[in-house]
Amino acid sequence: MNKLNIKRLLQPLGQPLFAIFCALLVGAVAMLITGENPLEIYAIMFKGAFGGKYYFLTTLTRATPIIITGLGAAIAWSSSYMGIGGEGQMILGGFTCALLALYMPGPAPVKLVISIVGALVAGGVYSAISAWLLDKFEMSLAISTLMFNYVAQYVTMHFVANRFLDKSGDAKMTQTYMIDESLRFPQLIPGYSVHLGFIIAVLLVIAVWFLMNRTSFGYESRMTGFNIHFCDYGGVSSKKVMYGILALSGVICAMAGVCEVLGTQYRYVHGTYVNTSYAWIGLNAALISNYNPFGVLITSIILAGISTGGAAIARSTDVPLEISSVIQGCITLFISAKIVIQLAKTKKGGKK
Repeated sequence: MNKLNIKRLLQPLGQPLFAIFCALLVGAVAMLITGENPLEIYAIMFKGAFGGKYYFLTTLTRATPIIITGLGAAIAWSSSYMGIGGEGQMILGGFTCALLALYMPGPAPVKLVISIVGALVAGGVYSAISAWLLDKFEMSLAISTLMFNYVAQYVTMHFVANRFLDKSGDAKMTQTYMIDESLRFPQLIPGYSVHLGFIIAVLLVIAVWFLMNRTSFGYESRMTGFNIHFCDYGGVSSKKVMYGILALSGVICAMAGVCEVLGTQYRYVHGTYVNTSYAWIGLNAALISNYNPFGVLITSIILAGISTGGAAIARSTDVPLEISSVIQGCITLFISAKIVIQLAKTKKGGKK
């Protein structure tokens, strides 16, 4: 019994760790070609990501939005709704949160609650629009959500640059004014960057796992992903499930923007969510972990460590920062290849 429990706990880690191991091998080959010692480079990467309290907590800070956007992607993709709009939903969530925190009147606790709730509603509604387009016009979910990323990015840029710009700071930055200290997430450890948002991310992991595995909504969403026509025949409204899944995915991704505003930047800064690729790395984490929430947690921390460790490599050696992007890309490539092979086997089996 204990062996079965251990196997069940370790199951979400098998696929991510195998993909990461293969990607590190590819990275090692690239380093050997350039005349670098992979063992020395990876030792520097590990130290820059996890070697010490400061580096480890910095990695957890970077992992926070990746975990949350990964959970948002996992909910949608596990039900075969393959949207890629997490970035736009995160942008809109952060933008809405910052404006409400700055301009909503009232005491700090009320402003904090309203800014968070408002941001989550904005992200959920924004994602639900893509569900409506799919429902009414059969518009490709991947295309509509991808386009919505650009809409969110440039619409928020317009309003920040022309209505809410902080003119007292760096003129090169398109950003709002800083929110009041009373509205900021507290640091978990004084003097370090990790904040309450990481605890929220871990709680979301547990909540999403419970939702997907222990509720009727989670069961219906999984069944919709397996066979939408069977669900309709069995009395489950696939349309309601679709709207619910995509709206919930948008709400979760918007929470990542909230954590960045209230926990890290203390304002909305245009371009930071795009430049850091939080939502795309989160999607990678969801794919790598096969949409398992606990797998998303572990994988996101590893991917964040690769990013922060890559920065340490660039500072200490002649190896460029892009090596971390190469490794992440290889991880995604291996997982994508596995998905394609599985789909091919499924289609082949269906023809027999």
